[in-house]
Amino acid sequence: MSNEVLNTLILSVFLAAAGGGGYYVTQRVQPEELDRIETEIEALESREAEVETLIAEEAAASEEASATLARWNTRYKVLPSQLSSADVVAYLNALSGSGFHRFDLSLTGVTPGQTASYYTYQVTGEAYFESLFAFLWNVENSRGLYRIRDLSVKKNVSTIGGSGEGNGPGRQVILAEFAFAVDAFYSTNRDISAPDSAITPPPEAFPSRRAAVNPFFPFILETLPNNVDDLVDPEQNPLVSVIGGTAVFERGGELRQLRSGDRVYLGRIANVDPTRARVVVDYNRGGIRERVEIDLETGERYRQALGRQTLSPSRGSVPAGPTLDAPPPAPGTPEAIEAGTYQSAEITPRTPQN
Repeated sequence: MSNEVLNTLILSVFLAAAGGGGYYVTQRVQPEELDRIETEIEALESREAEVETLIAEEAAASEEASATLARWNTRYKVLPSQLSSADVVAYLNALSGSGFHRFDLSLTGVTPGQTASYYTYQVTGEAYFESLFAFLWNVENSRGLYRIRDLSVKKNVSTIGGSGEGNGPGRQVILAEFAFAVDAFYSTNRDISAPDSAITPPPEAFPSRRAAVNPFFPFILETLPNNVDDLVDPEQNPLVSVIGGTAVFERGGELRQLRSGDRVYLGRIANVDPTRARVVVDYNRGGIRERVEIDLETGERYRQALGRQTLSPSRGSVPAGPTLDAPPPAPGTPEAIEAGTYQSAEITPRTPQN
């Protein structure tokens, strides 16, 4: 065999080996390596997305923790380490001392807990709506930790007074008949209670002490209330004199002197003008408000509508329910301890208020 043939065979063998090797690497090894690299890239991208999510969650958790810490450092509610049921009853009775016709409460149970325990009282009664609203406001926003729940309120029309001979027919009032449960909390863990030096939040941090609307008074009364207080009725009683800032009306053969701000039937004296001998009266006729000017010389009456042409709850001649000007502090709070308000007070019976 010549050298040329031998060289050709050797080159053919090397060429076949190179082609086979190249084919194997291209078709088998490289695709597997490419799949492995692509899998690693996807894993890296997934880990990157997970890290970004964790960073965002950490930022949100840090913000929430800062807000929680700020609320914790500004807490003002006090959980006394010891709380007497008699003190709680005395406190609730004191808060209901004005505007309540009936106020009944009874201890229904004591719930112990690892962090805090609480007494539960069931409360029922009748009160002016404004007085009930003020009671709930004081209980919820005092420094003591109390919780009102299962509250139900409904309208109740009652007659007050006039039960004996010579006492007249009595006075009809619209009361709120209510029932609710109240929980009074206490705890032996001093760390969850606000420190004695805690600053009470400013008034603007609390909700309004007065209800914006009394839902038990209609917008427009179907019938006007009777003049049970025997007030001057400027529509019926003649104006006989205007002297200085005093207007003199005649009612039932008796002269009545009225000044600006005094009550009359269904309204108040708005102004007494001695130079014009004129009296201005602002009326609220069951929700319809108007101003009437009465001239002494002519006796004529000029009417003018007051306010916007929108409905607003009317009280007629019914005054708003009374509220406490200075409610007592809750038992166990630093204010109560400093003042010595509660000394395991005995439970005393209440008398209905007119």
